[in-house]
Amino acid sequence: MSKIIDITDRNFEEEVLNSDLPTEVDFWAPWCGPCKMVIPIYEKLSEEYEGKFKFCMINVDENQQAAMKYQIMSIPMQKYFVDGQQVDEILGAVPEQVIRSKVEEIIVRFPSDEMGRLNVLLTSWVEHNKLDSGKFRKWAEKAKSVGDDPTYNGVLQAAQEMEKANDRLSQLLIELQH
Repeated sequence: MSKIIDITDRNFEEEVLNSDLPTEVDFWAPWCGPCKMVIPIYEKLSEEYEGKFKFCMINVDENQQAAMKYQIMSIPMQKYFVDGQQVDEILGAVPEQVIRSKVEEIIVRFPSDEMGRLNVLLTSWVEHNKLDSGKFRKWAEKAKSVGDDPTYNGVLQAAQEMEKANDRLSQLLIELQH
């Protein structure tokens, strides 16, 4: 039995933008032949990914507000949302493997379980801070002439503490991934 949720302009925010799961929205219309071709694919995937990914359909003829907001000019149009933001889209009737690959990619990029989210967040944090730490060290070496300025010294000390914290987060990330 299909797990696709029929949505409207009225419940779009609740069902899609406030969803705890990554969500696909199929913008379609009953008169659209290619739209009818992809529905069985979404029905199949909605069952396979139940609890991991949410699949929705919205009839653009009956729900023009959402269609206008998301600038739907051609259908079928599938838009993918995570945490209230559109993260990807597919235009047209495409083969199951294309859709399945997109769903898998989004699940990897935006996991819905707490450990997965923590892993993504920590990885981003650590990578970003490593880059900034390197830039900061280079700047500090060139700016030694500032010397005894208390603000400068406070910034250097805080940066060193951040680097230590980042090293600890890197270690915890490694532990988390094993």
